[in-house]
Amino acid sequence: LLLTGTLTVEHASAYFTTYVSAGGSQVVRLGSKTEIHEDVSDMTKHISIQNTSQIYDCFVRVKVFYGAEISVIMTDVEGNGDWYDGGDGYWYYRPVLRAHSTSSQLDVKIIVPEEFDKDTFNVVVVQECTPVIYDDAGNPGAEWDTVYSDYQRGGKN
Repeated sequence: LLLTGTLTVEHASAYFTTYVSAGGSQVVRLGSKTEIHEDVSDMTKHISIQNTSQIYDCFVRVKVFYGAEISVIMTDVEGNGDWYDGGDGYWYYRPVLRAHSTSSQLDVKIIVPEEFDKDTFNVVVVQECTPVIYDDAGNPGAEWDTVYSDYQRGGKN
């Protein structure tokens, strides 16, 4: 009986003292990445957003900043309702922007007074994206108030 017990203790001891270590790192992307494309002609900015993500779909929105003397008229170029005014200062792209795809064009017509120097102002376009979130019925939605951040070692964001 004592001999049988010593044979079992050796295997149990080996089980509890064996370990494995791993090293290395891998970047994990938790969301979409988008790029804004702007062309300017005849006092109009032609804007489109490209989803450069490998696999993630997203929703996008655009906001335009300009001086008090300037006004703008924003237009969904294709007229199919893909871009719409959200009433909160943003223009939203209604369909889901699939990975590797580009939105339809949004035009921003810039209107300045006659005596205004057309070379001394900026119209700044800011775009944002948020991941697609599906409800229980499988319908896509967006949560624009959610904050996502990249955490990296050393406290950098």
